[in-house]
Amino acid sequence: MKPTAVTSLAIAGTLLLTSCASNPFADDAPEDSDDGTVAEAEVPSLGEIQDEMWETMLAAETVTIEGQVEAGEADLDELFEQIDEDAVGDITITGALDGTDSEMSYAAGEGNTFTQRAVGGVEYFRGEDFGALLYGNLDDDVAAAVEPEFIEDLVADQWVEFSADGSASIFSAEDFLGIWQRELREEDTDAISGVRETRDGQEVYVYAQQDGETEYVVAADGQPHLLELRDEDSTYTFTDWNSADIPEEPENVITLDDIFDAIADHQGWPTEEDVSDQ
Repeated sequence: MKPTAVTSLAIAGTLLLTSCASNPFADDAPEDSDDGTVAEAEVPSLGEIQDEMWETMLAAETVTIEGQVEAGEADLDELFEQIDEDAVGDITITGALDGTDSEMSYAAGEGNTFTQRAVGGVEYFRGEDFGALLYGNLDDDVAAAVEPEFIEDLVADQWVEFSADGSASIFSAEDFLGIWQRELREEDTDAISGVRETRDGQEVYVYAQQDGETEYVVAADGQPHLLELRDEDSTYTFTDWNSADIPEEPENVITLDDIFDAIADHQGWPTEEDVSDQ
């Protein structure tokens, strides 16, 4: 089972929980008994806990998701022509669950990398990545006249402001979770039994589908929430529930108008301002 991508449009800000005591993702593991073992408890089926699990996760403020995704599944091949739909890349999403005040990075080999950030409804791309993407999408006549190195130097150490109208879109953790939720509800989750294990020092429930290709690792203590999801092609980890850092507005910002004006000036072409003044 792999997620089909969607993008979210949002302008609201989010707040971190202000008290660890109210954090539903807190590890409230029972203290070890005298013999050093955790008290045995019956492991519920995935069907018994899935409603609470989704409710808990979708109510979270922030999270970090790391994994792999095909460009076509994330609609990245539609955004950037030079990225093949079958290209598998590493993806990291961190920040607000709904995609506002969050950051997404994708890397699928040389030339197919970018970092996208949304802060307060404004969308930014890291300049080092955006230069190659922009050059690949220029009209043929313009691309033939403009040196790639000029664009690369222009946007180096900059963040390119891509949307300033409050409608910034970014690949969101909420979208990921919503798709998995719908797909999992099509399964007979009552038949998916689990075992209790200790992984990386944390008590977890591990659920595997009968085909053995999909595994869900769920926190056993506190309210249930995903820690890891594996299928035949990918592994996703979920960390920093309600504690992921919120990205800040970049300091060095250049707009698309700035870039096109600089290209026109470098080539001796009239800018839109020059034309409007005539």
